[in-house]
Amino acid sequence: MDSRPGVREFGITIGRFPPGRNNAITDVAGVRVGHSTRIEDRSLPDGQMRMVRAGCTAILPATGDIYDKHLVAGGFVLNGIGEMVGLTQILEWGWLETPILLTNTMSLGAVHAGVVSYMRRRYLLGVESDVIIPVVGETDDSFLNDVRVSTVTGEDVAAAIDSAEAGVIEQGSVGAGTGMTTFDFAGGIGSSSRILPEDDGGYTLGVLVLSNFGRMRNLTVQGAVVGAYLDARMPREGRRENSYGSVIVVVATDAPLLSSQLSRLARRAALGLGRVGSYAASSSGEICLAFSTGNRLLRRSRGSVRHRTMRFLADTHINPLYEAVIECTEEAVLNAIFHSGGMSGRDGHRSPAIPVDLVLEALTVSTLTKEPE
Repeated sequence: MDSRPGVREFGITIGRFPPGRNNAITDVAGVRVGHSTRIEDRSLPDGQMRMVRAGCTAILPATGDIYDKHLVAGGFVLNGIGEMVGLTQILEWGWLETPILLTNTMSLGAVHAGVVSYMRRRYLLGVESDVIIPVVGETDDSFLNDVRVSTVTGEDVAAAIDSAEAGVIEQGSVGAGTGMTTFDFAGGIGSSSRILPEDDGGYTLGVLVLSNFGRMRNLTVQGAVVGAYLDARMPREGRRENSYGSVIVVVATDAPLLSSQLSRLARRAALGLGRVGSYAASSSGEICLAFSTGNRLLRRSRGSVRHRTMRFLADTHINPLYEAVIECTEEAVLNAIFHSGGMSGRDGHRSPAIPVDLVLEALTVSTLTKEPE
């Protein structure tokens, strides 16, 4: 597995807002990301081979005890043939109070149990405490990963959480994205960020995706359907023809927003998926979660306190955040593909690395064939 540069290193710029220092969700202060990756080839006594391409990715939304001092959150489900455990509580209460874990479909239960176990140990939660409802999202990696092998464990969950750091994060075929395929190329974890101008509040917004969807012919970069150009020049043999896949989008911002505003922000992330070529196929899941570090409140009111107060952005000033989340989501998906060096998996399946030279060639052809303004 080789890690390659993201789209910006090839001169491809998405949108008008500048990225943060790391061009990642970790540009939002307090947000950290960690991975646990399993790439294993197991030989069975009968001579069969089990090829494991799996893992999990942890997003820590803030420092300190997020269970007791939680964050405002919201979400949106564009298409629901996928799962994010804990999202229904977020949509009902408007709070995020656990790390966010991403993994493959068949590991959802193990990762859920792993987060509960970790949080009980980490925060010393006794039987008298409220229950823990972790946030765990999944996509299906069975094209490359042999899902008959149960691999992701509670230890992997703890390793991903404990390794979470701010700054530059690893992207592509890593962690939860190890066995994922995007537009028929390898690519699972991608991220991007934007810094708004001071006149628009100077807020930071970042996106991380677990990307596992799409058909090559629809891949769109900077408004050009480069996928049609690639589709005609790359072999069709070995592609994931019978599954469109799914995607999870996690949005973070330091802008102080209400839960309803964050749900609206999550809806706009879906527009970013559309820009890169998603049509939300019938068998796919497009699930978006958004949280803000701009307000943190104690889980329970202390003493006789009846009312609590939050500062939040007026809706008349929210449009730049909508534009930024679309840009970030579009670039995060592209980064998931561009950062991956390709991945082989079970039964001879392979998701190749995207041929950057052909992408740049397609963009040049697109520019040359445009009508002059």
